[in-house]
Amino acid sequence: MSEAQLRGLVGWTVEDAPPEARAGRVLRAVLHAVSTVVTLGADAAAGARRPTWTVPADPAAHRDLGSVRLHWPSPAPGEPVAAAREGVWAVAPGRPPRELPVRSWQVVRAVPGTGSRRPRQAGAPWRLEVTDGTGTGSLTGARLALVSIGSLAGWPEPAGPGAGT
Repeated sequence: MSEAQLRGLVGWTVEDAPPEARAGRVLRAVLHAVSTVVTLGADAAAGARRPTWTVPADPAAHRDLGSVRLHWPSPAPGEPVAAAREGVWAVAPGRPPRELPVRSWQVVRAVPGTGSRRPRQAGAPWRLEVTDGTGTGSLTGARLALVSIGSLAGWPEPAGPGAGT
């Protein structure tokens, strides 16, 4: 599945990128390809790729949501998060994946990344502050990745940037 297909699966607002942003992405992709060839792939290993937003046919297979991190509790170091159509997991290196109880969490606040002129685009950086009623943490990543997790969890879309539910 593509970004458009993933967007069709979620109930939150994700806006289209304007033509100049799409042109900029194409230019960045060309420059990244040239850089990869020139550096013999050295920057490819540095995590400089964009997510493909794929949704595998297998409901248990992880989606490519790019870099999503969980900070629980909030001041804790972030750990990588993976999601499938059936659940969400913390996938810290060197530890077994642990399922996250996202369905029991609530969004306290939704904050777009700094400098984002179009915060509701798929790749715009966001932070969702969440609570389980006793503790508070945050999920950070691209809007479409967090929207995908929020839709799976059954969270209502926050009213707007900076708003809570």
